[in-house]
Amino acid sequence: MNWIALDQLLEQTPASRPVALCPALEHEALRQQALRLAGGLRSRNITRLALHLEDAGDLAIALLGAWRAGVTVLLPADLQPATRQRLADQADLWLTDQAGDSVLAELLGDALPAAPLDLDQCRLLLCTSGSSGEPKLIEKRLRQLANEVEVLEAQWGAELGQACIIGSVAAQHIYGLLFRVLWPLCAGRPLLRRALPFPEDIQLASRKQAGFCLVASPALLKRMGDNLDWPALSRVRRVFSSGGPLPAEAAHQLQQRLDQAPTEIYGSSETGGIAWRQGGSLWQPFVGVELSQDEQ
Repeated sequence: MNWIALDQLLEQTPASRPVALCPALEHEALRQQALRLAGGLRSRNITRLALHLEDAGDLAIALLGAWRAGVTVLLPADLQPATRQRLADQADLWLTDQAGDSVLAELLGDALPAAPLDLDQCRLLLCTSGSSGEPKLIEKRLRQLANEVEVLEAQWGAELGQACIIGSVAAQHIYGLLFRVLWPLCAGRPLLRRALPFPEDIQLASRKQAGFCLVASPALLKRMGDNLDWPALSRVRRVFSSGGPLPAEAAHQLQQRLDQAPTEIYGSSETGGIAWRQGGSLWQPFVGVELSQDEQ
């Protein structure tokens, strides 16, 4: 496996290392575009960038480029008018797929030189769902994100090998960002650029891969019915689920059809991944996570 630490992604120049598929993106192309974006952002004196892109390959370029330029990145959960109004004073520039906002190609400038990313100065702002009150912004340092992907690789990397990463969840939240973008980016696993929200689309995409990993939500896994070609889907190396509880019945059906139960990830925007379980067993804390309770 061709692991590159998150803070070293713009320094390393591997000869051939896939990043994304459909269309293909190699590591060197990602690196060059990110460094050009860094130059463009710095020349415009941007300090905070709001970023919402459906294409995970472009999102990776934008994240790395912004961090190289010392820009704090805000990931809004959506682009609804109320969301944009609430976050209006949090960003100098909006880079999105929405008409009227900046697009990646327009922001490229003279490339900054390659350099390691500062693990303690590079920052990411994530929006909570608001399920327990008003949505709020959570700040992450690059060091926290780097620690998380290294734990994930130590836990499951050998099993996944060169599996293609197929996801049904958006990368604007911590689960999709880590599992669909940052972890495969460091591990050199190709990722599908677009989230596939329908089981039939996942089936079609998976047929083109010798092995794949599915990054899904409970809502998607509950909709995977008898009409799918389950023997073909059995090439999946591991099925991840997060974003809410997975009903026991859905987990049991997937266990019967795929000969493996989904791996559930427990965590939040604030804490990141805390624990995991598979097949209804007890939750297991990730390596390095310490659990305790207070009087509340």
